[in-house]
Amino acid sequence: MNIFIAGQNPASLYAAILLRKACPDWQVVISQEDTRALPADILTNPVKPQMRLRDREVAAAIAAITVDIQRVDVSRSSPAGQDIRQIEGLAYQTISGSELHNALREAALKAGCEFSTATPENPDLVLVGDRNRLGALGADAAHLVAPPQTSSRLHLQFRVGANAGALAFGFFDTAHGVISAVLIPDSSRSSSLVLEGAQSAIAPYENDLLAFCKTAFPQLTGGVEIELLSRESSPVHLARKWQAGHVALIGAAASQPHYSIGLVARSGFEDAEALVDALLAHSSVPDASVPDALSAWQALRLPKAESLHRAADSSATWLAHVHQVYDMPMSRYAFACLTRSLRLTYTHVKHAAPAFTREVDAIVAGPATGTANAPPPPMFTPYSMRGLTIPNRMSFSPMCMYSSNEGTVSDFQLVHLGARAVGGFGLVFAEMTNVTPQGRMTHHCAGMYSPEHVPAFKRITDYVHKHTESKIAIQLAHAGRKGSISRSWEKDVPLSPEEEWETLAPSAIAYQQGRPLPREMTLKDIQDVTDAFAKAARMSGEAGFDMIEIHAAHGYLLSSFISPLSNRRADAYGGSLHNRMRFPLEVFEAIRANFPQEKPISVRISASDWRSDGIQPRDAIVISKMFHERGADIIAVSSSGVTPERRPAVVERLYQLAFSDAIHNEGKVPTMTVGGVLSHGDCNTIIASGRADICLMARGALNDPYFPQHAARQQGHRLPWTFPYARAAETPVRAG
Repeated sequence: MNIFIAGQNPASLYAAILLRKACPDWQVVISQEDTRALPADILTNPVKPQMRLRDREVAAAIAAITVDIQRVDVSRSSPAGQDIRQIEGLAYQTISGSELHNALREAALKAGCEFSTATPENPDLVLVGDRNRLGALGADAAHLVAPPQTSSRLHLQFRVGANAGALAFGFFDTAHGVISAVLIPDSSRSSSLVLEGAQSAIAPYENDLLAFCKTAFPQLTGGVEIELLSRESSPVHLARKWQAGHVALIGAAASQPHYSIGLVARSGFEDAEALVDALLAHSSVPDASVPDALSAWQALRLPKAESLHRAADSSATWLAHVHQVYDMPMSRYAFACLTRSLRLTYTHVKHAAPAFTREVDAIVAGPATGTANAPPPPMFTPYSMRGLTIPNRMSFSPMCMYSSNEGTVSDFQLVHLGARAVGGFGLVFAEMTNVTPQGRMTHHCAGMYSPEHVPAFKRITDYVHKHTESKIAIQLAHAGRKGSISRSWEKDVPLSPEEEWETLAPSAIAYQQGRPLPREMTLKDIQDVTDAFAKAARMSGEAGFDMIEIHAAHGYLLSSFISPLSNRRADAYGGSLHNRMRFPLEVFEAIRANFPQEKPISVRISASDWRSDGIQPRDAIVISKMFHERGADIIAVSSSGVTPERRPAVVERLYQLAFSDAIHNEGKVPTMTVGGVLSHGDCNTIIASGRADICLMARGALNDPYFPQHAARQQGHRLPWTFPYARAAETPVRAG
């Protein structure tokens, strides 16, 4: 096989080495070209502490030029001065991009690869390491050309003639915005420095950037040489198609995540090893082709690249909006910086830097923490709203159970909700509870509209209050146009004509094809439903609930008024966001007026419809502030549900956290986050980094109703059990 490597990066060079060694009779030609100075990269971190390469010679050559780092510095400057926090114990390995390139080039020559300025004719396989080479590589390569991503942020790369001694993050509050900097030691005598910020923030310093760098990092004083290598918009891209015919993108040509995440070369090495495996596997299969091998390889590795980009995007978003948390206490600010990608969690940091983590715990716990006792992990700190104190930050999210009889909850809900309270959730939400019979989704949904509903719910609230320290809330809702269907395990299909009822909506638009066409609500309908919410609020107080949540998310009635996808009204309740919010705000005010003032009210919203013509995250900040200004104590931040396109293409852990983060830190509104909260590491990271005030767990809590108790035991924290279960704390637990 004749192979041409068009463009050099760590992945393409490593692939060339592996291919040549695996099949010595294959010809591997690498384009000969000048390579500009390359940035440093992070090879290992506390999440991925080891890098194992298949080729031992290459691994040894790389190990000889890596730099071991055991400290991270985070500094924050403002006109008032500079704060710095040094965190010992966090282990990283970094490498000079230029030295890595030289080592791989030498290994390629030793393996028998050829370097040439000419492009071979009719190669069997072309691996593209430089996107700029695509135009000269024929018809297949033309299919891989993608428009570059643009950014309003500048990215400046410097070479620094000194080892900084630590992986350092610096933030500089200027009159035009915050400039962030990352300083990465990459050899015994040099470091790589990247500045990033809005063009308006960097422009005033462009005439003397070198002086700015030395001011930003006081350790770079005296005769330290600093050289500007590049100035460009943040170079980020991810090709959705890596392969066309016999041509494939590899390494940075296919995937270039935001620099702050690191692991770029490491990911490229993994791509190269998987590529060689795919080619060798297909070469032994009759009638298999190079395109078949490349297609199988892309299917395997593209999801890995997408995952790395999600982490990098989270990191980049935090850096771009760091001004929102600039006033955090310094240790908590440093923790938020460390965990900005959401891959490095509280658990990793605590293992590596326990003393630092205790500082963060004490800040989150606040003055209530006694000096004699260590503060609890962040997820087990209390949280207060109005006259209610929730014992910890773990909440069981409302989930429809479809197990009620004419709206009256049953023994099922008593056991279902009681188990989560006994399991240690600080706040337990009863399922979506509808304020009229027509406001239900199914005949089996819970309701709060008939007198018999109050004692049925009070039986549950009494149990929770008597046997646990948990608090219990009810979620009041009206299903709107999503009503009159069967239960989820009965496929959510429309009911028969004998069973169905008329549904209501802001506009006469069906939720989806085949669903009932709703009736557009009249002004009288709006007043009647508002009155029903007010009545349900009074009944909820009588039933002993500690808190009410108003369901204004997921395409139910209030949510359908908020979204332009479902609200096409021409009166005062439609049109602008201000008008579309009129009915939900009227409902909120009616509930607030009919529920004890010392008890809090939350509102659940959909922060995104996941469509360009629907609600956007920027709208969600405005929506949250409008509710908060009316007296909402906290916002539960979810997304989707207005249309059948329910979620983003990939639902990953914490996939909705960015919405909560923006509302919490830019909008300055307390939030609860939900969506892919999977572990106590997630919970502690979210709370300690200030991205939300409470973590909501849904499906995970169905799987493990005792999740908080189990999480407490795993962290060495004692969470009270109800007295009949007290012996559970004494029981040893074995794995396996």
